[in-house]
Amino acid sequence: MGGLQYSVDRRLLVHYQDFEELVLPLRDYETERLLKRSEVSDENSKIFGVLGLAGMATGLIGLLTSPSSQQTPFWVTAIGGAVAFDVGSLFQSEAQTAKFNCVQRYNRFALGEEQVLPPGPTDEKSLLNFGTATPTSAMPPTRSANP
Repeated sequence: MGGLQYSVDRRLLVHYQDFEELVLPLRDYETERLLKRSEVSDENSKIFGVLGLAGMATGLIGLLTSPSSQQTPFWVTAIGGAVAFDVGSLFQSEAQTAKFNCVQRYNRFALGEEQVLPPGPTDEKSLLNFGTATPTSAMPPTRSANP
């Protein structure tokens, strides 16, 4: 029920620090990016999950203890809490997917099937450096109809 479990040499990898010890020595930008994305999504899922549970609990307690003429704000709170909890579940799903992709990439490195990708650009201006291009003709030369 807890999802996938990862291990190296029969040692279970539980925390993100365990994954970082394996991934960082590769110096592969994509593997590091996937791991960081997983970690951030996991943190977001915990935040939204706690806020969602708090909202649902507040709404349900308010619904059970207030008269029916004053229940509208508690309905809104309970439904908002449920939506926040679902958003947290989506973040958790993204975290698990990114971690799985990180592990798959690491495994391809271990098997020698993958190469290290260079880091992406640090700023957008470096993407605009096209250099000097030589003009090329778009159309091939045509023959003249007149001899």
